[in-house]
Amino acid sequence: MPGETKDLTPLKTILHQADPAYNGRKVGSSPAAEWANRIKDFFGKDVFFLLSFLAAVVTSLFHAPSWESIDFKVIFCLFELMVIVKAFEEYSLLSSIAVTILNSCKNERVLTQTLCLISFFFAMFLTNDVALLTIIPLMIAIARKSNYRLVLPVVLVTLSANLGSSATPIGNPQNLYLFSYAELSTTTFFASSLPLAAVSLGILLILSFLIQPNQIQFSMHTARVVEKKKLALFALLSVFAVLSVFGVMSYLLTFPLVLAVTLLLNRRLLVKVDYRLLLTFVCIFIAIGNLSSLAIIQNHLTALTDTPIKTFASSLLLSQFISNVPSTILLAPFTAYREALFYGANIGGLGTPVASLASVIAFKLFAQEYPHMKRDYLWKFSQWNVGCLLILGVLFGIVLLIR
Repeated sequence: MPGETKDLTPLKTILHQADPAYNGRKVGSSPAAEWANRIKDFFGKDVFFLLSFLAAVVTSLFHAPSWESIDFKVIFCLFELMVIVKAFEEYSLLSSIAVTILNSCKNERVLTQTLCLISFFFAMFLTNDVALLTIIPLMIAIARKSNYRLVLPVVLVTLSANLGSSATPIGNPQNLYLFSYAELSTTTFFASSLPLAAVSLGILLILSFLIQPNQIQFSMHTARVVEKKKLALFALLSVFAVLSVFGVMSYLLTFPLVLAVTLLLNRRLLVKVDYRLLLTFVCIFIAIGNLSSLAIIQNHLTALTDTPIKTFASSLLLSQFISNVPSTILLAPFTAYREALFYGANIGGLGTPVASLASVIAFKLFAQEYPHMKRDYLWKFSQWNVGCLLILGVLFGIVLLIR
């Protein structure tokens, strides 16, 4: 009858029985159209992954890709660390630590300084993106329950994560790659990383005093750590994963161990891993391997990296446009100046929002909650990041010249 609403539930049931993949899709839509939508969703949700995939495909038209271009140690070690960090999140370890510290803060300056320190040191051991994924949601929760103004604190916390991650080989992907590819000794790596981390921390603490010490009232419930026995096992696995990064244990041993324990204790963690990020690295390795095999590219990159200062400047500037991870992978085979590349890539993570993937993550988290403040955020982000980029760039450029 006209105006009568028909119950489509029986039809949905029939369609689901005929096609288990059916999940409420529109009647009449073809499987091909649904697969097209799934592919669109898979690629469309991450622009960085899409660009890396397109780069791999396009460069493969000019040079056949090789498995040797892929650094499997980096891929497997990154997977191990991602699974373990997801376990720490699942059992509320990270939130418990952060909230316990935050509840002792009394004003905006102290709160921001505390958040920066947490972000700085979390990033050393949990990577810069995980530090931001842990801290920024807490900041948003605090702001909802108080008068805490977030724009500048989020910018400072993002700076802290990017700079703190420079201190260790597992702090960010470019360090993990460089440590593995160049086969650096632990002493050599820390001789370069600790001065940068120390100077960066001093600059961040000075900048944090620009935050006004306005009183702030809030109370966050302490997150309770759960499944402590399982958490202890994953903590032990984290030790093995770090040892595999440093080459003390083989990643061919630690990878199946992490996988087996995760399957036994909590297989849901495997679903939560960011496989797009892993595939992004695979695509970057393929694209850069293809490019590096072209004679014209080899000549240009060799000319751009034949001195420490050229390597430093090329890495720093290239990071502003293609991010510091791809720039590191691209330049590493053509330069003997590992320290200059290290400084260029890590300092180069500052500057533009795309210079570091962690900065993109921070912007997404902030913009989702405060879409009307995106311009203000980007303006302050650019001011503070470019300022720190110039300060650290000049300081460590001088260090490279003196050496």
